[in-house]
Amino acid sequence: MTAVKQQDAKPTRKKAAAEQANNQSRTRSKDKGPEILPHLEHFVQLARRVQRPALLRALVEGVIGNPLAPLRELTEDANGSLPIPSRNAMFAVVAGVAHADHARIERAAERVNLLCDEYGTLAAGTLLDASNPHDADILESPTDKFSRSLYLYLRQEFPTGKEDCDNRFDHAETQQAILQQSQSDRYSSHYVGPKGAQPELPEAAEQALRRRLKELFPKINPDDILVEHFEHRDPTKAGNPIAIYTLTAKFNGKEVHYQRIADGEVQDIESPAVTDVRYSWHTGKGELSVFCEDLEVRPELAKIFRDVVLGGNGDIHSMPMREFDLMGFSTPAMLKRFKVDRIEGIDSIEIRQLVVAKPELRQVSLRGRTVERRVENPLTIHRHRFEERNIYVVAREVHSLPDLTEYVVQRVKLTMRVAKTVHRKAHTVSVQITAPNGFADSRLTKDDSEMVFDQLMRLDCARQY
Repeated sequence: MTAVKQQDAKPTRKKAAAEQANNQSRTRSKDKGPEILPHLEHFVQLARRVQRPALLRALVEGVIGNPLAPLRELTEDANGSLPIPSRNAMFAVVAGVAHADHARIERAAERVNLLCDEYGTLAAGTLLDASNPHDADILESPTDKFSRSLYLYLRQEFPTGKEDCDNRFDHAETQQAILQQSQSDRYSSHYVGPKGAQPELPEAAEQALRRRLKELFPKINPDDILVEHFEHRDPTKAGNPIAIYTLTAKFNGKEVHYQRIADGEVQDIESPAVTDVRYSWHTGKGELSVFCEDLEVRPELAKIFRDVVLGGNGDIHSMPMREFDLMGFSTPAMLKRFKVDRIEGIDSIEIRQLVVAKPELRQVSLRGRTVERRVENPLTIHRHRFEERNIYVVAREVHSLPDLTEYVVQRVKLTMRVAKTVHRKAHTVSVQITAPNGFADSRLTKDDSEMVFDQLMRLDCARQY
């Protein structure tokens, strides 16, 4: 950028900074979803995003099987997301229904939210027909991807009248999985802690959490950190202990640089972007999942959770990571293990992709000196979903690799067929494992994620210690 353009951009930056300062001085308000429904994380998130509140009422009434007059009054003429007072009132009504119905509502909301990523949104959009009167209504403004996904779920699970069965939601989930297969999923890092430790986040602990995040990310403002936590309790045990605890911390932790045209000139803009830190703690198993786009800070983030939320002390090695060993996939013997060592609830397993490499040390010249450098060129072996040959035949016939034992298996993509359960039809899930600690489970429900990891443990390609 020229000196003139840089000078012209300065007032814009000052104006943006002033606007940001004014926004910070305003009183922030948010609903009481985590306090009223601490065990319904996905429903609270869905209620905040849906632009058609009547669909939320239809979901709750469909689950309990009875109309709820208070919900009808709140959502009858509502367009756009519900205001915070109405949202809190809806949460209070939902809190009064039976606990078994809570579980069904949460499972439904979880599936709806998972369908709202870029692939699921595309899949759901292709299944909506504007010539259909019901679809045309949901496509009219105000509409959003969450409302459309929830609409398809309601049409499938709670059909009205004697209309034909509408299975488009299942079709959208299947198409979503197909679109994801060729993409690299983000994965969490997994740690192991003390089993049975009950998490707590009182006011003092939350302030400590903010201070620790400030130390790890020096440029953030602790007052701007948005902290929310949800508790999923076990009703079968005395005292209803916390079974699964999720904690999110969002803050402006990174800078986004881009250019825009203003007044006929190109200006460089620097704007803060949100960094999302997510924790999921499984009390019974003592397992902690940590997600942050910055892979390097995940061990420190796990340490913060252990010290602040679990009240622990000491070194990070007291919460070791899950590790994955993929060398078992270097021989076709793994295909036999898919049948012999398949756990209950998994009907079939297929390998869709292998990424292998042959590391070697090579001598290179660096500043007049000869040094050794590790060199590896990864090769991706991909099996198309219509391919009848297994992945090892593809490796032999397409890539001329009759023996993969000479290579290091770096990544594996699997497709698993999950059997029908009381709460869900049979379905297919895709998972990506990257050695040594990558497990792409962010697009799976909690039940599916736990089942997949148990299956990987049975195959001796995953362990925790």
